[in-house]
Amino acid sequence: MSRACWLLPQLAEVAQVAGLLTDNFALKRMYVASEALNLVLAVAMFACGQHHSRMLFALNVGLGLLFAFSQPVTKSMPPAVADSREDLAIINGWDLTCDKIGRYLAPFAYAVVSSSYGFKVAVFLSCLLYSLLAVLRTLVRVEEPPSRKQATNGESRPTVGQKLRGLLQQIVDGVTSLKRDRVLQLLIINTLVPWWLRRVGGLADGEISRVAERADQLDLSVFDYMLQRVMFALDIKKKDMWRNYNALVSLGGVAGPFLSNALIYMLEAYSTNHKACQLWVGVNFGITSQIATMALLAVVVMLSGNLGAGSLVFNLVGAWILMIAVNNIVTTYFNSISQERLQHKERGRFIANIMTIFNLGSICGSLLFGWVLSAYDNSVTGSVSLLICGLVIKSVLLVLLRKEGNGTFAGESFCFVSLARLKWNRFFVCEAPGLLYQWQPVRMPSGNGRMKLKSKLRSCAHRAWAMVIE
Repeated sequence: MSRACWLLPQLAEVAQVAGLLTDNFALKRMYVASEALNLVLAVAMFACGQHHSRMLFALNVGLGLLFAFSQPVTKSMPPAVADSREDLAIINGWDLTCDKIGRYLAPFAYAVVSSSYGFKVAVFLSCLLYSLLAVLRTLVRVEEPPSRKQATNGESRPTVGQKLRGLLQQIVDGVTSLKRDRVLQLLIINTLVPWWLRRVGGLADGEISRVAERADQLDLSVFDYMLQRVMFALDIKKKDMWRNYNALVSLGGVAGPFLSNALIYMLEAYSTNHKACQLWVGVNFGITSQIATMALLAVVVMLSGNLGAGSLVFNLVGAWILMIAVNNIVTTYFNSISQERLQHKERGRFIANIMTIFNLGSICGSLLFGWVLSAYDNSVTGSVSLLICGLVIKSVLLVLLRKEGNGTFAGESFCFVSLARLKWNRFFVCEAPGLLYQWQPVRMPSGNGRMKLKSKLRSCAHRAWAMVIE
């Protein structure tokens, strides 16, 4: 715990330094240099071997600090490489998908390679991958703004005092950038809620363990047979059954990023067909889906005591996949909105401040979860109460966001909010009376009349879906 408390301020400081460097130096050089430094640390890890525990710990801390350093640089890249603003969501979506897949599969891949070929081979393979990434990063085409070092004729260079004052002003501007845009403020708070509630997922470990202990006393269900087949196919063979179930739940999270990418493509196609603002459609759909999946998780946790091990794991895998998918969608469109609204000179500092806030949010989430568990005798009751509070907070944020975003997001031809109002008025003024008129006869229409009624019903369903999205 003391090491974690020491490391968190270091991560925040490194992120702030990286934010300043990102805003003041060539973005591509920073992008390549961060990967080159990762390669240097990986080579040092290969040289020291697995028996020098203190050196390995120091190198791992260095890799963590480099990760904090590279985040402001990496998150500032999409606007510099995207051909148009419509591509931001797709680029951010794949960036987040690859990041999540790497976090889930990297420990699994390391365990397989190191257990089969040894520590040296696993680290050597990591060095090769870092080298390949460094080379690939040099090939990325980045649109850099003109260098500010080139002074115009007759313009004197700034003094050291002026440079220091400019640096302090940049730090102040980076902090104030968090409160300059009301929409970004609401999106930051909305993104903090999952960080506050992330510890609730740890409750699943205890519930699966408790249910698995009495699994021998129950008859095996269809879900149990299915899960055993899946675990056998994936070669998940841990000593305790509940650990096998936990591994399966974690592995199921890999499907979440792929699902989010598929949904992002669908949302982009919907926005293009209806001439609506893609960012506005995506963030509304994402937050609405977050509310729905949070309610689903609360129901699963509430019913966990009445479910068998197979049914509980099956429901948790489904809820986990959906929650990761919708969280990815919100994060993707939040990144796209911030990249579009912020200037090049302030993106790095904004991302650094966001990282600091999220780290603090993770700590507050752990404290909040511990306080709730100590306040309730039943951990399930406390977790459900926490999820309901998060659901209410997100519902309020969605209402405020729709109010603040009214008119601030422009579609391809006209404002998206005006489009939603136009569809709403057209539905009630033009479509609803005609549909009610067709329902007036006692007998259902036949032939062409029935086909027209089915067409009207499909049209109503399509407009209802549009109302949810908008």
